Amino acid sequence: VKHHSLVWVVWMARYSARMMSVSPHTFLMFAAISFVALPSALCQGLRGAAGQLDDLPPDNATDTALALEETRSNLTALWSWGYCLQYGCGPFQWGQFCGCQPGCEHWYTCCSDYEETCHVPAPTPAPANLPPTPAPANPPVPAPSPAKPPAPAPVSPPAPAPVPPSGPSDGTHYTFYVYRAQSDASYPPKNVNAANLEGAMWYLQNEVMTEDPPKFGITRILRYNVQMRAPAGLMKKGMNFGVRYAYDSQKCTGPGKCDDMYDKYGFFVGCNKFESMYPFPSNQTHYPGGIWYSFPGQGACDAPATGAATCTYSYTLPSEEISLTELEGSKGQSFWDNDDDTANVAKVQAAADLFKQKYPKSADLEPSPCDFNYEKFWN
Repeated sequence: VKHHSLVWVVWMARYSARMMSVSPHTFLMFAAISFVALPSALCQGLRGAAGQLDDLPPDNATDTALALEETRSNLTALWSWGYCLQYGCGPFQWGQFCGCQPGCEHWYTCCSDYEETCHVPAPTPAPANLPPTPAPANPPVPAPSPAKPPAPAPVSPPAPAPVPPSGPSDGTHYTFYVYRAQSDASYPPKNVNAANLEGAMWYLQNEVMTEDPPKFGITRILRYNVQMRAPAGLMKKGMNFGVRYAYDSQKCTGPGKCDDMYDKYGFFVGCNKFESMYPFPSNQTHYPGGIWYSFPGQGACDAPATGAATCTYSYTLPSEEISLTELEGSKGQSFWDNDDDTANVAKVQAAADLFKQKYPKSADLEPSPCDFNYEKFWN
């Protein structure tokens, strides 16, 4: 068995060098698995794959691919020994039996619950009569590397999520504006995504104004005055905002299991800064300072937010609004032609000036802090 494991490791080194896509960290992880974790099922699989590889000419790409696929299938059982709910979503750490980091699917090393815990499906466009702004995907990005952990401990099933405190919290009370690009349909800002003005303008630039007439029947930008107080469960983690969940057609779609985190922390308001590139947008934008938010319907309350698990935000009605026709003026859709930092800052300022012109008595509010922390929240 050890002989064939060594053959497998040597073959992996040759194959990896040829493909030029393996880091030393990943190679060492495979080597450690080969010599330390050798259950009989894996041993038999490695013997069969190594036997095929011994007879292969170096450049026989088809047979090599078949042998690699058999080897991968025999590794599958090994990755069921751990859980992302236990390890947390982030970089691989010594002592884990499987991976919860972005890219683990390419090496077939993901934990069995990686897809449902850490991975987020691609977005689906929202219907015109339901909230279309924003409807993003949520790919994760690597978190900062943690300190070296202690020696591996025996794997045990994850503990049940704690029940969050239901009473008011002592969190800071925040008041700020959020914006939504919306059709002529009217509905409250519950189970939706919203944004600061930069975030709403980026959504229009990249998702809506790519067609004429605009996609999803969007005709206007709404502005809500939101009051928010974090629930006690989230305050214990040192945050006022949780992860920014995606809401597609008023349904929470991740990342991870929305209900589990709401059960753990309370119905928090989520946020993400564009600069963090998590969960979305996942690349650099030309709208500096952009922020997106998520507002679970179960956290909305009629009175000022108390920070109770089911009363984390409130909002004022009616909302203020400007139309896209007013914003574009005589330029029409050519208003959106240039997509660079300078042009986009000017677009955001034009929208802000128009709101100020239409609602001169409205207060000038400070933006929210958006202090979501990946490590604190998921671990």
